[in-house]
Amino acid sequence: MIRLPMGRISIMILLMILLLNQFLISQTIGPDKFSELNLLNEDFSDHSAVLSGDWELYWNEFLPPGSDFTKIDAESIRVPDPWNKDKNHPANGFGTYRTRVKLPEGSRDMGITMDYTLNHYRLYINDKLIHQNGEPNTGWKRNTTIQRPVILPLPDENELEIILHISNFDDLYGGLLEPPVIASLEQLNLKMDRNQMMDSFLFGLFLVIGILYILFYTSEGKATQSSLFFGLFTLTMALRTLLYNQHMLLLLLPELPVEVETTLGHLTFYLAIPFFLRFICLEFPSKYNRLIEFPTYSISTIFCLLAIVTRHHFYIRFLGIYQILSLIVAISVFVLLIKRSYEKNSIARILLLGFIMLLGTSVNDILYAQKIIDTFHMAPLGLGLYIQGQAILLSWKIGKSFKASKDLALVLEFTNTSFRRFVPVEFLKYLNKNSITDVELGDHVQMEMTIFFLDIRDFTSLSEKMTPRENFLFLNSYYERVCPVIRKHQGFIDKYMGDGIMALFAGPDSAENAALAAIEMKRILGLYNFHRSKTDYDPVRVGIGIHTGSLMMGTIGENKRMDGTVISDAVNLCSRIESLTKEYGIDVALSEETYGKLKNKTEKQVRFIGRIKVKGKETPVCIYELFNGDPKDITELKLNTKEEFEKAVRLRDDNHFEEALQVFEKVHTVFPQDRTTQIYLSRFRKSDS
Repeated sequence: MIRLPMGRISIMILLMILLLNQFLISQTIGPDKFSELNLLNEDFSDHSAVLSGDWELYWNEFLPPGSDFTKIDAESIRVPDPWNKDKNHPANGFGTYRTRVKLPEGSRDMGITMDYTLNHYRLYINDKLIHQNGEPNTGWKRNTTIQRPVILPLPDENELEIILHISNFDDLYGGLLEPPVIASLEQLNLKMDRNQMMDSFLFGLFLVIGILYILFYTSEGKATQSSLFFGLFTLTMALRTLLYNQHMLLLLLPELPVEVETTLGHLTFYLAIPFFLRFICLEFPSKYNRLIEFPTYSISTIFCLLAIVTRHHFYIRFLGIYQILSLIVAISVFVLLIKRSYEKNSIARILLLGFIMLLGTSVNDILYAQKIIDTFHMAPLGLGLYIQGQAILLSWKIGKSFKASKDLALVLEFTNTSFRRFVPVEFLKYLNKNSITDVELGDHVQMEMTIFFLDIRDFTSLSEKMTPRENFLFLNSYYERVCPVIRKHQGFIDKYMGDGIMALFAGPDSAENAALAAIEMKRILGLYNFHRSKTDYDPVRVGIGIHTGSLMMGTIGENKRMDGTVISDAVNLCSRIESLTKEYGIDVALSEETYGKLKNKTEKQVRFIGRIKVKGKETPVCIYELFNGDPKDITELKLNTKEEFEKAVRLRDDNHFEEALQVFEKVHTVFPQDRTTQIYLSRFRKSDS
């Protein structure tokens, strides 16, 4: 058995009595001891004094100013602790707070700030009612108006007695939860202005970034669904910024009911958590996400409904449960980000850095709200830094998306350019289609156009002298020269047919443009043949047939393979007209329909070739030769013999063969090189034999 010396036991008992006595002294203030805050040595020129510390509390009493406090026992309570912190009193109740403040001599233009609170209170200073929030009462009474943090002027006196009648039947905590602050009115107003500016800045920051994320989602679609939820989260926090700290929403809507403001505040909390969780789960998919997602969404929905359908003094009792849920979500997100950061995910690392700041400040605010620690609201600061990090990440995403879009645009432009090589853009234009992807089988349109057939004469004999490779090189070299001429004169190439081309011209000047293209093409071929002659290559001769008529343009084929084409008797006729150029020894043949639509006939060198029977037509077709671009001497001879030549042709068409023969021989005498006259004379001689 261990025996303790009586001396040691006496010392231990004495120490316990001293500690108990000290504890009792800190809890109860007798009539001979009062709360007093000595600020005589404070310099209020550039800073303020927070009235935290020990105040007198008179529980369940509203003691009026002027009462003899020397005869009343008071409790000592540390501001800003709630009166129910250590369960000394229930949260719902009322009482009187009192302290005395000594200011430096000559203190003038001083003020005191009272923070936002759901507790009702009346503020007396030196026996005068200075301010009132709600209506303090001994039982529950609805507070219909709620006030933002206020700055109140102090009387120009060096000693102040501050008395507060406070009642709480709405909040989880009762009492003077935010200590008043004393400073010069100039300093207090400057501080409030700064706080309002910070709230406005954070609101604007959250609002802009939230809108940017949602716009990014709407432009990019489902692939960026995480951006939608982060945008909603940020917009929710933007609204929350207006509801806390300086309560800017009350500045905009001073008549806003208390219940509406408190409900909105809680809803921002109950919505922000699921929005943020959904953002993280979409950004970093995992099979374990659903273990935390479904419970969070379910509980958040229940709390949102509670906030909407019940009153604040009821649903505030369950706030602690949701705060625990938010901590669980935060820890889950934290673990997920650490895991993805370990996997070298750069986005996760950026999010983790910001989330550490956000998590730390959020934990601080929860502990501060529960009155476990004595700090201040830090979440807006942490959230602002986190949102700024997200803004940088969004900029990176937008830049990446823009680069991808730019690369895709280049690919599409290259693809469209490639498509245009196979499908003329004019074909899409006349079908009223913006893109080749819009074209469907059976699309068609009927319109009048001028058809242009071009064919190389005697290509077979030319190709026999070349290898297959040389044939391709020759054709491509040839087309490089003649095809731009068609585009220059507002035409487009419908199809290549080996050594031939079918082109189309549209519009009121289609016939004129086709004729001009033929004239320029003859000039370019003249230069081309000149260069070929230097290397002992045979000259290239072509035949061009031009006809104007109605046609049907559209797509034919089947779903797996289709082609754009034109279908019309006019196309067949134009092909026959082109074949007549070889038969009658001319380069360019025009139909009567085309000749009739030429704008400047006086500038065109044209002669009538005759009414000619073509395959597929019962009646003969009137054909004209366009000889602009012929060698100068040949052109002069054709012009000089034009009248006689056309007279002979008409006599022949009217079956006056003898007279026609005589006139053709006369033309032949003047112009023996004329291939067309030679052909007509040859036919006459064959018929005579």
